[in-house]
Amino acid sequence: MDHAYRSSWPLFVIVLIGLITLSGCAKNTGGVTASSATTATGNSTTAVLTKADQQISQQKIAAAQKTLAGVSESTPAIKKLALGLKYYQEAEEALDNNQLSLAKGYFDTLSSYDGTTDASFIAARQKLVKQYQAVKLANGYYNAARDELSIHDLATAKANIDKLDDVQATHPVIKKLQKKALAMKQAIMNYEASQSTSSGSDSSTVVSSSSTSSASDSSASSSSTSSTSADSSTMTSSSNSSTSTSSSSSELTTSAIIKQFQDASGVTFASDTEFNITKETSAYYQITAIYAADESSSSASKTVTDTYRYYPDSGSVTKENSATGSFE
Repeated sequence: MDHAYRSSWPLFVIVLIGLITLSGCAKNTGGVTASSATTATGNSTTAVLTKADQQISQQKIAAAQKTLAGVSESTPAIKKLALGLKYYQEAEEALDNNQLSLAKGYFDTLSSYDGTTDASFIAARQKLVKQYQAVKLANGYYNAARDELSIHDLATAKANIDKLDDVQATHPVIKKLQKKALAMKQAIMNYEASQSTSSGSDSSTVVSSSSTSSASDSSASSSSTSSTSADSSTMTSSSNSSTSTSSSSSELTTSAIIKQFQDASGVTFASDTEFNITKETSAYYQITAIYAADESSSSASKTVTDTYRYYPDSGSVTKENSATGSFE
């Protein structure tokens, strides 16, 4: 009987060792499984960001957004890059439509966004901001040339068109503006050509871009005061055009001009608003309204102004758009 007891003891030890070994293997297997899952998630995030970066570098912003949105488990890095691309797309769309007033707010948001340090995003943003600055510059030259052409200031209009031509066409909007300016440039060239061939004519005209030219003969007695008048699309070559179009307004005092402007503008200005005539042409007065600062405001030290153009012959008033520089 004592012999039977001693023979079972080694068997018990072997079974115990086997159970301990199996338990250790199970723990090790569980650890490997958890580690593998973490590694797989990290690899998936890296792959998504890499693919999105490639698409951003190729200016495929919508495709990059789709790539980021398709990830099963979004990480903070993916969310922040996706938000930056949203700001980018809003600014890009406004710029493509040449809506500079709207674009300004979007570009302010995009430029100040620091949620991601993704190199591809930052490079794409810098490129878009440079395009925005170039488009603003081109719009400024185009609007200035158009306005000066409408008041027959050919030299200044031509200078602005030349400046517009020199702007590098880094965006389709710039190309469109340069193409539209060609019509204005052609009108100026036609006018200059007519002057060299008909210096003795008192009524030769050049019609801008889309207008058609016309000429009519009338007696000297009936046209002495009207031969030099021109609408917004016609430039006259008479040497008396500047004096005749402004004869009715040149006698007005500054206070009278300001009073007429206020009446024509339809704007109710505060009694402490100051007005300065900053430019005078044969067609309009450019008037800057300077508003008194609100001492209770945090921006009291900043001077607030608006710039208008008053056309005494028609009684119309236009206001400068601070974003585009044009008068509307």
